[in-house]
Amino acid sequence: MSSKQNVFEINLDLPDEKLLELSKKIGIGLSLEEMKSVKNYFKQEGRNPTDIEIQAIGQAWSEHCCYKSSKSLLKKFIFNIEAPQNIFVIKEDAGVVEFDKDYAYVLALESHNHPSAVEPYGGAATGIGGILRDVVCMGAQPVALIDPIFFGPLDLPYDQLPKGVKHPEFLFRGVVAGIRDYGNRVGIPTVSGSVYFHPGYTGNCIVNV
Repeated sequence: MSSKQNVFEINLDLPDEKLLELSKKIGIGLSLEEMKSVKNYFKQEGRNPTDIEIQAIGQAWSEHCCYKSSKSLLKKFIFNIEAPQNIFVIKEDAGVVEFDKDYAYVLALESHNHPSAVEPYGGAATGIGGILRDVVCMGAQPVALIDPIFFGPLDLPYDQLPKGVKHPEFLFRGVVAGIRDYGNRVGIPTVSGSVYFHPGYTGNCIVNV
């Protein structure tokens, strides 16, 4: 027995201020210029987007997926690093550095910040999976993990917790469990890392691997 799920159309024929209000209301985090681009695209298509389509666009244009606010900094300080021992500087799935004339080693960095703030166990676990995937894609064997993680104060009173934000203690426990379980199941140890607590990370934890 199957039940038909409702799919809704999202009306984008709105003035600028209403477009921005819509972005905030449905939680896709798109700027006015991005919303106008989406509006123009579907206007050319001759239809409104469905709620599924607009959420998919919001995910694809999120900071997590496309690094829209940090891309320029990455290009300036990371992607164009030149050194004689560098073979690849994140031009593929991970960086490759010469070790000696016969061997090279692979380094990769993954951040799963917002996914971990939404669902800490799964967000952290899939961060581990993503970094191992990137190393394997370069033809290397993963040997170790390092996890620097940052959270708001664990003793933060609940009445000081911003609306819609999960408590730092809940996030911390879930992230640590996700890192532990994924790494243990694939047999790759976490050999180092750091943990830092500060009120500035209450709104969105930082989970690097």
